[in-house]
Amino acid sequence: MKMQSSRYMLGTASVLALLASSTITPANAQASTATAGIYAGGSTLASEAFRQIFDCYMGGIVGSGTAYPDGFAFDSSFPARGKLPTTCTLVSVPVQGMYAGVGSGNGVRGFITNNPQQWYNGTVTPSASANISIATPLPANQPATIDLANPGSPATKFGSYPYPRVDIGLSDSPLASTLAALTTSSVSFNPTQGWTTTGGALTQITLNSTSTASVAYNTTAYGNPIQIPAFEVNVAIGVNTSTMTVNSSVAGAGTTPGTQAHQGAAIQLTTGQLCAIFTGLVTDWNDVTANKIPYLDKTGTQQLAAFNYANANSGGTLQAYSSSSLPIKIVYRGDGSGTSFILTNYLKAVCPLLDSTGAFGYTSIFNTTTLPSTSFSNLITRINAVRGAGGWNNTTATNAWVPATGSGGVASAISISSGNAGRIGYVSADFTQPYTTQVGTIAAPLSAALQNEQLRGAGTYVPNNSVTPPATRPANLTFIAPTPDGAAAAWSDTRLKTPSTTWTWNDYNIYANVFGAVTQSGVTVTGLPVLPLTNKLNAYPLSGTTFLDLYSCYNVQADSNRVTNLVNFLTTYIAGADSGDGNFDPDVSAVVQNAGFHLVPVNYAQNIKKQYWGSLTTAISAAAATQANGCLNVANGASGGAK
Repeated sequence: MKMQSSRYMLGTASVLALLASSTITPANAQASTATAGIYAGGSTLASEAFRQIFDCYMGGIVGSGTAYPDGFAFDSSFPARGKLPTTCTLVSVPVQGMYAGVGSGNGVRGFITNNPQQWYNGTVTPSASANISIATPLPANQPATIDLANPGSPATKFGSYPYPRVDIGLSDSPLASTLAALTTSSVSFNPTQGWTTTGGALTQITLNSTSTASVAYNTTAYGNPIQIPAFEVNVAIGVNTSTMTVNSSVAGAGTTPGTQAHQGAAIQLTTGQLCAIFTGLVTDWNDVTANKIPYLDKTGTQQLAAFNYANANSGGTLQAYSSSSLPIKIVYRGDGSGTSFILTNYLKAVCPLLDSTGAFGYTSIFNTTTLPSTSFSNLITRINAVRGAGGWNNTTATNAWVPATGSGGVASAISISSGNAGRIGYVSADFTQPYTTQVGTIAAPLSAALQNEQLRGAGTYVPNNSVTPPATRPANLTFIAPTPDGAAAAWSDTRLKTPSTTWTWNDYNIYANVFGAVTQSGVTVTGLPVLPLTNKLNAYPLSGTTFLDLYSCYNVQADSNRVTNLVNFLTTYIAGADSGDGNFDPDVSAVVQNAGFHLVPVNYAQNIKKQYWGSLTTAISAAAATQANGCLNVANGASGGAK
């Protein structure tokens, strides 16, 4: 990120020292030379984007030139997949952000416990009777968890995992709405450090038998929790259509950032089809049963159709998506996932509206307090309870549901391989094409374009699949692709709340923004969440956010520049949404959009700046002998604060 005249705002001696140590570096510089760290962990949806944001901020690449690079490079061809702007390297900031992709559930776990060992991958369950040996639950391989090129001094700074501390937790699902509910379970491991280092990784560690404990967020130690949106995100519906007949597919230009005009889609799915798939109403792509699924017309009246009602060929004849049986296999997050929360939040808000009589099971499935949830298994349990035995049930249909860990695991399990044809799942948009071509060694999946409420209200129920020979597929999308602009359109709905400096962490929960007494296009949406049901033009309906979970009070005894470094980074990052801010850097927005996301609205950026790194009593602070601002009610003076 380029140097701005007021980039360092705190005005302290440590800031001046940081500024003096910044060095001009040649364009296309790769290796990091940082000496101070910021440690983040959680959401895999946001993991690749935040790796790029950190790289651009410090003007270096984690693991550059080693066997374990983070996969990005400063290149004049930016914007393009895997590339970063060369302008990021005009200034080298000696602060390196490290990121562990462990999923939203574990990101929150590490934040609440203030314990980096809780940033483990997947799910671990201790044995009540004995310590057990488990495969080391390391974060996702990408982005790179440690820096082989610059391990730091000591090497535990950047070259070892777990990290030395927790600075930022990231989650796509919100924190609990009350302090009393802000709890999590904690487990303990042996060893506590060095699971992976520059010398290699442990294949096994010990999970202690007496390790399960309930831990509550400690305001006396950390101050009030802070939860702010990092950016506007899209959850893509990845689909493997490799052997299918899809008349609505649109070939994209393959460039980033994707736009509605050129991103393309493997398939265009209606709201009715999406609800039918993710509730087990339809279990085979070959299904052409008449009146099988419900949808709503522009007056809000229920209509019935065959599952393939959106798959007309250029002559107007409906075709099955598969000429023979091809089971729909849903790839889902088997670990705690904010991506699961965003999807189930959408399904719970939207699907029951299609099923006012309850005849299709949607009302019963979503009539529960267990949804929305970071656990997709909660939805599977509800489907099995309502539908009983059938093609949606693992007891009667092998692999109807395919669990995977992390965004990369879901994307790999969908892929574009013909052996996975018929699979569908949900994943961060930047794990799909065009934002990446590979997930590890697997070709990245393509995504679907989705019908939204504006299209329904306009009477657009199916995609326009007509073509003029010799074309074989439509040239343009009718439905909405998961693009940065699609997320921004959803967030532009004026029925979302306006931020205020009196907000608490819970007020920033975008998913809790609900409609007042509203009827739109014949449908009463009173009390339902705004984002999934927004009727803004070109709004992508599966939009949400990744939250940054921060402490109000940080301990600085081991690192006197900890708060300075953290707030400087956050200042530059959030200012990227506000071109009128003295710390505005256009690289911030460019990097975020190249990853498929969009920065928060300007009014959010301005409010966050005033509330958390200004002069208000809510400002993030360092623990001291006399506590102030975010540390005001924190105990133990300089020994207090988040360790």
